[in-house]
Amino acid sequence: MVPSPDHRAVVDTAKSLTRTQQDALRAIAFFRRQKKVGKGWLVGDRRLSERIVERLEQLELVEESFVRGQPVLQLTIVGQAIKARLLH
Repeated sequence: MVPSPDHRAVVDTAKSLTRTQQDALRAIAFFRRQKKVGKGWLVGDRRLSERIVERLEQLELVEESFVRGQPVLQLTIVGQAIKARLLH
């Protein structure tokens, strides 16, 4: 079951995110071109620190997976619901 953007947990988590975390979540959702660079990530034209990505992973909003042997960041189901909430 996919949580709706109006679900209480989604609303609470969305409110607790910093602006930097919100921007990182939007960038991960929008850009397909992603590359791990040093300790951080290059997502489209944005550089994301390892700390930001780790925090989003701890909140279970983002997960690292591999496509054709390359690491990529993907939104989890909850991350997708929060992204929808942020776009409202």
